[in-house]
Amino acid sequence: MYQLNEILENKVINKLILGFERSPDQLNKPHESDAEIIQLNDNIKLAITTDSISEEISTGLYDDPYLIGWMIVMVNMSDLAAVGATPIGILISEIIPKTFSEEKIKELQKGISDACKAYDTFVLGGDTNEGGILILTGTAIGIIKNEKPLTRLGCKPGDIIYSSGKLGSGNAYAISKLISQTNSFSGYKPSAQIKNCKIISNYASCCMDTSDGLISTLDQLMRLNNVGFELVEDWEKIIDGNSLQYAENNHIPPWLLFAGQHGEFELIFTIPQDLKDSFLEEALLTGFEPIVLGIVIPDSKVKIYLYGKMIPIDTAFIRNLPAETKGDINHYLKLLLEYDSGLKNTPSLNFTTH
Repeated sequence: MYQLNEILENKVINKLILGFERSPDQLNKPHESDAEIIQLNDNIKLAITTDSISEEISTGLYDDPYLIGWMIVMVNMSDLAAVGATPIGILISEIIPKTFSEEKIKELQKGISDACKAYDTFVLGGDTNEGGILILTGTAIGIIKNEKPLTRLGCKPGDIIYSSGKLGSGNAYAISKLISQTNSFSGYKPSAQIKNCKIISNYASCCMDTSDGLISTLDQLMRLNNVGFELVEDWEKIIDGNSLQYAENNHIPPWLLFAGQHGEFELIFTIPQDLKDSFLEEALLTGFEPIVLGIVIPDSKVKIYLYGKMIPIDTAFIRNLPAETKGDINHYLKLLLEYDSGLKNTPSLNFTTH
């Protein structure tokens, strides 16, 4: 628990749940999976998750009603995907201000409806209220039929790290909206990996989505599994093309697109070496093209090949920085850029060939 509590978000969660009793039917412990997993009977497990969109609206990150509607479904479906669950449906609570126009409400509901159709699921019900600001909360429900549910636990040294798709668009979009305040990076509309999670769940040793960015995802997996991760430097294969171009145009080191805490909701998962060929063969048959990010290592560090050398990243600093800068986005980016400058003088480390 000490390692988890080094991260301020984990520490807050642990304090909040301190007095709660766990259900005897709940298979996961706190932090161990993207969705809560309940044993219903010998063959069926229930996956439940809840997420809100509030801060993203108040900061201006999401200002398009259609995108807001899409995202409230998508963020919850992504949690279901990360545990290998098939969606049953979603409950949605909508707090809508009186100033919200009928046209905006129509677009909001269209975003919700389109997302449900995309994931072959349904709005099962919910709640509506008036309030001072727009707040949406979703609770998604799914079914897991696999004997062993997919969680954040289980990766071992030697396992290969994959992403379900290219990364970076979440943080490129956030920079464009919150810092440069331009629409020069557009088209952000992430998709939950509901389809591909079926194949992943058959082979993966652990899995987590990138809702908070790649560095945060790897840091949490590192702390839960007492292992580390060594990433390759192959930006054109790993980073979305538009995101990479955006970073270059704005003089942002590409790896910082992994550091910000607004993600693209891809799945990060690990595959044991002896299952790699079978996994890739099945993925190929469905048109799924997972991306190799690196390898699991014994040392509890996240290492990235940068500036011609393998460098350990201070993932605790990166994860705690948003809270410590107290919402000052420009100061946050300034400190990240200063940290990157310091990495250029970091001594080289030995790294694993893979």
